[in-house]
Amino acid sequence: MPARPDYGCMVEIDGSELPARKAEYLKTVYMVGGSARTTELAASLGVSPSTATKAVADLADAGYLEHHPYRGVYLTQNGEEYARFLVRRHRIVSLALSRFGLSAEEACLEAGKIEACVSKDLVDRICASLGHPVMSGCGPIEHDHSCCPDEP
Repeated sequence: MPARPDYGCMVEIDGSELPARKAEYLKTVYMVGGSARTTELAASLGVSPSTATKAVADLADAGYLEHHPYRGVYLTQNGEEYARFLVRRHRIVSLALSRFGLSAEEACLEAGKIEACVSKDLVDRICASLGHPVMSGCGPIEHDHSCCPDEP
C-alpha cells in the first residue's frame, strides 16, 4: 500500500459536508478496512464503474480519499475521521429508531433513509439521551470524545 499523505485533521464535522450518496462511498471504504478498488465500490453500491470513478475523483479532490488508478482508493486522515462519524451517526440513529418498536433490520434500513438529515449536534444529543450506548443493531458504536469525553 502506498504511503498516504497527511491532509491534517478536520477542524469540525457538522454532518452536512457531503451529499448522502458520496458519504456512502466513504462509509463503504471504511467498513472494508480503509481501502478498496473502484470496481469493488461500484459493485457494492450498485453503480457503474464510471460513476464510482467520478465519485472517487470528487472525494479525492475534496481530500477524503487518495486515488491510485488501477490500484485502489484509500481513506485520508480526514476521510477516516468523517467516515467514523458517518458510521457512528448511522448506528445511533438506528438505535434511536429501534426504541420505537422497529426491529434491528427495520431500524437500520430506516436510518439509512434519514441519517443524512441528522447533524452531528443532534447525533451527540441522541447519544447522550440514550446514555452513551456502546452497541446498536447495526454494530458497535464508537464514541466521539466531544460527546463522550470519558470514553476510552
